[in-house]
Amino acid sequence: MRMEFDLKLQQTQKLIMTPELKQAIEILQLNSLELNALIEQELETNPLLEKEEVIEEDIYESNDFTELAKYIRETEERMYYDDSDDEEIEEVNYENFVSTKPSLTDHLLFQLHITPVSPKIQKICEYIIFSLSPSGYLREDIKDIAEILECTEEEVLEGLSIVQSFDPPGIAARNLQECLKLQLLAQDSYKGIVKELVDYHLEEIAEGKYSYLAKLYNISLKEVQQAVDFIKKLNPKPGSSFSSTADVRYIVPDVEVIKREGEYFVIVNDSVTPKLKINNYYHSILNSHDEEAKKYINSKLQSAMWLIKSLESRKETLYKVL
Repeated sequence: MRMEFDLKLQQTQKLIMTPELKQAIEILQLNSLELNALIEQELETNPLLEKEEVIEEDIYESNDFTELAKYIRETEERMYYDDSDDEEIEEVNYENFVSTKPSLTDHLLFQLHITPVSPKIQKICEYIIFSLSPSGYLREDIKDIAEILECTEEEVLEGLSIVQSFDPPGIAARNLQECLKLQLLAQDSYKGIVKELVDYHLEEIAEGKYSYLAKLYNISLKEVQQAVDFIKKLNPKPGSSFSSTADVRYIVPDVEVIKREGEYFVIVNDSVTPKLKINNYYHSILNSHDEEAKKYINSKLQSAMWLIKSLESRKETLYKVL
């Protein structure tokens, strides 16, 4: 049997999954929040990328009242839909609303309103509640609050004591030490070595000086470790478990479908993602003699251009699918 070897040329078409194509597919699957997070990450890591400032023309400066009336009419139609006879009345879709936990302010005000206090002290308590940070701390000075509300410092301290008795434990504290103390008092655990560590040795705990604390109080290292573990279970930010008033409560769609005069229109929402462009400053480096810098800029330039192209491709794909 005779065997022969020869070379043949053959053309074939196949899809190669390049890193750029993989990124484009991933971008297509991201929702608005995830896409914005990706863009912010790229803006931090790629110096050639920058946001494009969009300057909107102020339509109210125009003297053409016809155009102004048309703009207002179209805006209202887009926001609320026209309720004319030839169009369907859109019902509220409650799936678009995101349920949120009550805010810290609402939670505390509810407790205040069921607490028997005088009107003056209630006013002080309300001021304290509205002055709390998102973490639940009171950053304002007692003396300043007394001057603003035209009352005595003793009355402010009385109101503060009332707010500090509310749930969650540790709320309205003025520092970390007071926050931990309030939580220990609520648990009836503010005593012994735990009390001493919270009052005087939070810095030593942070620095891990357990042997020093054991020697200082003439106790075993195990007892110090147990006390520290107990303290670490406390919440240093008691207000963080509540929603903020700045939380988003409505889902912003990527694409809207609007019916006008019996015809459907697809509108891609460009406002959910920032516009990107290439920073012209780095173009001069491409003409320099530093080969290493040119290589770095070229790689970042390709990455930036592909990201911009992927975003446009995502927009076109969403439009075509809808």
